Amino acid sequence: MAANEHKNLTDINRHNPKGFENATNDTVLSKNTGTSPTATDGNLVWQGKSFMGVTNYKIQGYTDAGTTNYAYGEDIADNKSPFQMDVDYGSSTVAGGTITPSNVLRIGQSQIVVETAAVSSISGWITSNLGNSITVAICKATPTENDATAIVPIVIDEITVVGLSSNNKLIRVNETTITTTALAAGDIIFAMVKEETAGSAIFMNLTIQTTTF
Repeated sequence: MAANEHKNLTDINRHNPKGFENATNDTVLSKNTGTSPTATDGNLVWQGKSFMGVTNYKIQGYTDAGTTNYAYGEDIADNKSPFQMDVDYGSSTVAGGTITPSNVLRIGQSQIVVETAAVSSISGWITSNLGNSITVAICKATPTENDATAIVPIVIDEITVVGLSSNNKLIRVNETTITTTALAAGDIIFAMVKEETAGSAIFMNLTIQTTTF
């Protein structure tokens, strides 16, 4: 019986993986996203090689004085640093405000998503000269061509840290549990920052890593 086990068959007698005959050329066998907490219940799929791998999006920014409302980055046309985050969002929650598509596009450190993907991690560092609680919201906006209607951004993830009362002391960010993972090609991702008690000078340097699917 052992000689008939699949692992002992010669090449000519081994069958191809499930779905091989109907899979298009230049694809590899993968497992798609499931719904289980253990992330083990996905189904086998044949995926194009061009969709494999990761993409990193870098977002840097600072604010001279944090506010209790969220603030986002300066317009690239303004005579300020493209990394400066002092535009008042008008709300302390992302769901409580809106932003026009053109303003999202012109945020100095915003990034354009190049492919359908899922956010897998957010990593980097934050500093603050005070000891206040700081929240950074990584958001996405999905503009519609030829439509100027204001957008309510979607929170990809909110990261809360407590300042170390020195911009020489770094606070580590290593998020792998993401609130909203799905991204579409053409989405614009950007950061907003707020403080529990206003006044800190805050600096951040973060990388958002995505996997394609």
